[in-house]
Amino acid sequence: MRSAILDRFVQKVAQIVQTDGAACFSLGVADNRLHPQAVMSRRDGITRDSLGHVDVDSKDEFAAAVRNALSQRGPVVLTEPTAIDEITVDPPLLVMPIVWEREPLESEEEPVQRTVGVLTLWGKRGGQYDEDDYKLAETLSSQAAALLVEEQLDEFDDIQAAFSTVPVGLMLVAPNDEILVANAAAMKVIGTDPLQGLDIQAVDYGNQLTELVDEARNGGEGSATASYVSRNNENYSASAQLTQEGQIIVAFTQSPFSTAAEELTGQVAHELRTPLTVIQGNLQTIDAMIEGGIHPEDREIIEEFIGTALIQSARMFRLIAETLNISRIHAGKELELEVEEFDLVEALNQILEELADYLMGHELDVQVPEELVIEGDRGKIVSIFDNFLKNAAKYSDTGTTITVRIYDYDDENVAIEVTDEGIGIPPDALDKIGREAGFRTDISKKQAGGIGLGMVYTRRVTEAHGGRMEIESEVGKGSTFRAIIPRRQED
Repeated sequence: MRSAILDRFVQKVAQIVQTDGAACFSLGVADNRLHPQAVMSRRDGITRDSLGHVDVDSKDEFAAAVRNALSQRGPVVLTEPTAIDEITVDPPLLVMPIVWEREPLESEEEPVQRTVGVLTLWGKRGGQYDEDDYKLAETLSSQAAALLVEEQLDEFDDIQAAFSTVPVGLMLVAPNDEILVANAAAMKVIGTDPLQGLDIQAVDYGNQLTELVDEARNGGEGSATASYVSRNNENYSASAQLTQEGQIIVAFTQSPFSTAAEELTGQVAHELRTPLTVIQGNLQTIDAMIEGGIHPEDREIIEEFIGTALIQSARMFRLIAETLNISRIHAGKELELEVEEFDLVEALNQILEELADYLMGHELDVQVPEELVIEGDRGKIVSIFDNFLKNAAKYSDTGTTITVRIYDYDDENVAIEVTDEGIGIPPDALDKIGREAGFRTDISKKQAGGIGLGMVYTRRVTEAHGGRMEIESEVGKGSTFRAIIPRRQED
């Protein structure tokens, strides 16, 4: 997925370090190749599409420089014209590893450091890089790490990072049955610490895991579920899911209902890390620029980095609030509304700015009045926009149109409406969407991942305001999700 944020980031890197070109590569875990994510070149017209994938194990000079940079976790400079894939760039060329770091979540846990890509700069004005350039490139690469982690949600590094944040027990098993990743909760269930690097048969109590993994791998469905009894005689529900790479993800939970909540918690925790790291990277970059002396032309860059940090902090606040509210739903409690008067159009603009990168692959048709003031819980109603728009993007192809409408439904109610040109929903499933926790249609499961709680929350928010949610859909043609909300709230 192409990222507008990465494109803009690479432009700023070249501007700050004063180079003719810059490129950000992600490092593929499965193939050990560099994949171009964003490229900026002032003179020679190099683009992201013109650069191919780079095999890190190849014998060419650029690949060797990448290996050196990765092994020493530091910059490597080439002083001769160098070929990247089949395109030659001007010297000097700087290769800086992009390393994602996370502090331990628990006292006994080790810090996590994973190389997720490479930042490359070429054509330095003045002919050489100095220590200030190295320091600045290192700071910028930290910010790039946050962006790449967000882009590579299906990569092994992100799975390992997410595993450590989720209270449910999780293991990643290789095709040869070696345990690649296991979090603390899984070690507690299995009764072995550490699990990483062990063969699954070596820690299998009563041959339970071997049978579960075998069914997921060879049963034809790609998944399997069974009860699991630990060595301490505790009962768990164990599920196994086959990935496209032939790996198996094994999850242990103590109740089916809590599974969705725990998955949501892990999903939200993963999303929270990205805005937090972007904020940190922006502030580190500004700090480095201040230390080096601020020039008049730096004002635009600093204002942009501060603006991005503010947007991401608002996103963090909303994610945390949404998670707490879903916890209330699971506990059987009513949602509490913080009613205020606000402009619905302004609230939509906020979420469109937050989701600009997420929605950039689709055409947006926004049909709204100049202003539409209502009473309600602004933060929760923003979540309606958020879930409707993410749902539309997730279940429709790139290049299709997503239509967003806000309008007066009648004299007393307003409507929030999002229409996509996606996969659609079968008629017999329409009444279940948003009513049954964890419900997803077979069509949606094939299209994208998810746990089916977003629409449950959206329906509850709508009904808490005294409104109702409507869905119109036709399989293969698209869907319309509509929240009808009273303009005014009763005391």
